Amino acid sequence: MTKPLYFYNGTTFEQVGPTTPQSPIAYQTSAPTGPATGDLWIDSDGDVDTYNRQLTRYYFVATAAQTTVNGTDANGLTLAYVAGSEAVYVNGSLLVRGQDYTATNGTSVVMSSALAVNDVVEIFAYTAFTVANAYTKSETDGVAAAAAGLRMVVPTSVAVGSGSGSVDANGAVTFSGASSVSLNGCFSSTYQNYKIVLNISASGTSNDLQMRFRVSGTDATTNYNRYGIAVNSAGSTVNYGSGTGQAFFYVNQTSNIDTGAEFNLYSPFEAIATRIVATSSGGTSPVFMGGRHTTASSYDGFTLYPDTSTVTGTVRVYGYKN
Repeated sequence: MTKPLYFYNGTTFEQVGPTTPQSPIAYQTSAPTGPATGDLWIDSDGDVDTYNRQLTRYYFVATAAQTTVNGTDANGLTLAYVAGSEAVYVNGSLLVRGQDYTATNGTSVVMSSALAVNDVVEIFAYTAFTVANAYTKSETDGVAAAAAGLRMVVPTSVAVGSGSGSVDANGAVTFSGASSVSLNGCFSSTYQNYKIVLNISASGTSNDLQMRFRVSGTDATTNYNRYGIAVNSAGSTVNYGSGTGQAFFYVNQTSNIDTGAEFNLYSPFEAIATRIVATSSGGTSPVFMGGRHTTASSYDGFTLYPDTSTVTGTVRVYGYKN
């Protein structure tokens, strides 16, 4: 007995044909030849791919008093199904799962009543289907993590001496009216070298923004030896010697003038001398600086602080993935 098939045309349902070979519906075992645009094909035999599941139709002819259906069907297919996703028919009648049959192990179906000889048992079953040459989410995440380049680093916490400060899920540290801003847990063994991008949008007075390294939430202020040189656009140079509690670098900041700075840190987490190459613009003039921190300690964070007043802006940390 054929069943009508309806199509919703945007306003109402209209009948497009029964599920027997009739244009535009083809109900057959193989794809139609020379189909027209809009034709539909219902596979009456074999497999139908449905993305990550494969719908398979099994066909068995029962023996007398048979109660278990399993193994190879009349078409040479071995029964396999996902429990709860199968449909079992006997002589064209759909059986009720859990009442007329049980199907729990994925390989056999047990009838509640014995079958008669030559009863036709058809089982429509979904089985696992894996798309060839496709990445899983976990594999894709692994490929992205292994790729070389700059990677965002999210500090474990942020502290400010005064004013306010916070870190968002993307690693941007925002601070306002801060006498100092400290980033904790941003250097680790994950990366050897780092890039820090700094933007100062407001400053209470003209000042030098400086930096100290941190260990476990505490600034390193003793035996903080370093040396380096800074050159501004006018060609003037400033040499840095060594001392106790002195800054590693500075960014000259003029009141209410935007200032940007970018600097690379080499091996801050390793217990060797940390190196820096930095550039900044704003304030009185651009500054280019290189330096070396001579204390062979391992640091996991840093503090930025103006020598006077407060600053407002953002800072981001990136790790270099080799």
